[in-house]
Amino acid sequence: MVFGKRAEEVGEAIAHAQAVLEVLKLSKADLSSSVRLIAQAREALGRKEYDAAQALAARAEALAASLEGRYRAAQKALNTLLGMSKKARELGLNSSEFDSAVAEARRVAKAGTVEDRVTIPNYLQARGLLEAAAERGAERLKRAEAVANDIFTAELALEALKDANGHSDHAEFERLVLTGGRALLEAAKRAIATWDLESAEAAARRAGEGAKKTLAAYQDAVAALADVEKAVAALRAGGLPAAGTERLLEQGQIFLRRAKIAEAKDVLERAAREAQRIAIVFQRATKTVAEAETNVAALARAGFSPEEAQRAVVDARRALSEGRYDRAEEHAADARAALGKRQEVRERLARLIDETKRRVEELRAIGTDYANDVEEMVLRAEREFENGDYVNSSEDLKIASLLMGPRRPEPHRGHPA
Repeated sequence: MVFGKRAEEVGEAIAHAQAVLEVLKLSKADLSSSVRLIAQAREALGRKEYDAAQALAARAEALAASLEGRYRAAQKALNTLLGMSKKARELGLNSSEFDSAVAEARRVAKAGTVEDRVTIPNYLQARGLLEAAAERGAERLKRAEAVANDIFTAELALEALKDANGHSDHAEFERLVLTGGRALLEAAKRAIATWDLESAEAAARRAGEGAKKTLAAYQDAVAALADVEKAVAALRAGGLPAAGTERLLEQGQIFLRRAKIAEAKDVLERAAREAQRIAIVFQRATKTVAEAETNVAALARAGFSPEEAQRAVVDARRALSEGRYDRAEEHAADARAALGKRQEVRERLARLIDETKRRVEELRAIGTDYANDVEEMVLRAEREFENGDYVNSSEDLKIASLLMGPRRPEPHRGHPA
């Protein structure tokens, strides 16, 4: 009975090991070494070598559990590296580095190793190879993703630039504007495929930044075109000379049609500045001429308006109507100068008349017999002054001065002795 019970116990141990093995086989781990151990346990049981049979069954079960754990860990590392390989291919990279590591790990696992005189799959070493390859490639793959994003961003920028074109010949736009960026993108893709990430990044960023800069310049040129067209329309509506601005506008349109964006932007911005300059000069000249006209009219109402100033105002108005704004301002300045000179003469004559009238009073006070003659000349000069006849007024004052003679010095009053 003892031996019968012992055989039953060993049989149950072998059956339990077999059941565990059947479950673990679901993981697809290679458990053939454990299968052989169970076969050896049955053979030992048949020879009634119960201790050996039980030991073999226990070893088979433990080895199967260990192999299944090693397999799962290796499989996890394998899936990680396979994912990295797939990601590399999606990014346009050469995945041979990852693929070679996978192939080597599979070879090592299949070649196996001997553990306690039993040949088993070498999952431990295979796992080490896979994890090392993943660790080496993770940082590079992360940077490669960033570079791929730069390439994608540059492609979007080029597409945005292409879609923005509404004024240039499409063939010329493609040849002159887009070709350089597309070439840089192709260079970036070739470089990233060989893991030359530095070159790929540089080419992608140049393409993207160039496309954005060109798009901004193109938008500026189109905006300048609209501004100049409005400015030219405003100049024409105001009757202002627009020939120079129109020539620049036409040149800018030609450059834009030929996809010469930088040249178009430069010419159109010059045209906008020219139109603005004309408008400002016109407003300034108009204001200056109007002020000169107002001043001359005011002096004319006061009874004295120099002919020189009147001529200058007429010339200024004519120059303004002919679009010679600088010349109009010069004539207006001449009018102001003539008015200023006239005013200066008027003020000087007014002072001289007042001074002469005081001298007449002094002559009358001392009983000079020619005081009346002098007074008559002064009154005559005053009437001429009020009529704006400054020339004759000045001449009559000179005659009055000659009649009065030089001013006599004040008598010297000495102190009494």
